[in-house]
Amino acid sequence: MQKTIRYSDERGYEYCETAEDWKTACLPLPCFTAVQWPDYDTAVIDDVIDGQPVVIQLWKGWCQKFLNDPDFPGGIGAEVGIYHRVPGRVPAADIPALPFLPPKAASFLLDGLAKVGREHLWWPFPELKTTIDWALVNPKTSEVFFRAGPETTYWMNKWMQPASYERYRQIHTTPTFSVEYELQYRINGKSYVW
Repeated sequence: MQKTIRYSDERGYEYCETAEDWKTACLPLPCFTAVQWPDYDTAVIDDVIDGQPVVIQLWKGWCQKFLNDPDFPGGIGAEVGIYHRVPGRVPAADIPALPFLPPKAASFLLDGLAKVGREHLWWPFPELKTTIDWALVNPKTSEVFFRAGPETTYWMNKWMQPASYERYRQIHTTPTFSVEYELQYRINGKSYVW
């Protein structure tokens, strides 16, 4: 299964994004506020898009690669996810196994989800067919660090690879922590800032 798409821009910086195969594999997984760690923060916004109540979950900063696997997504960047609450939906009923993870990691994740209350979970909402684009803005210079999208998806993400970010930092004034970049994003043309 392809987890990421990798490419370089005209400046020679390398990036990765989540591949469609990986987005499809993640469809049965709920999200919640605990999906964050130091220098990779999350924010959750309840909103209405095209008449539908949604949960917008954002992440920005330095996303370390899961299990130190170089094929997993990650780097310095951001994510915008469109979810919705589904009353009564139980994770275990939808997730019989996670074949793309090592067995111990899959068990850890599934056991953790079973302990999270249903009201604290939200689910991918690809049926809404939202168009997402975003820019990370350097708070020190007000310049755009880089952009992602537009893409019609439930989950738009992009990360600059760490070696490229080190090159970027050598010639730009950057914030101390990656989480300090400002995320300017749009969903179906509606603008937001975090």
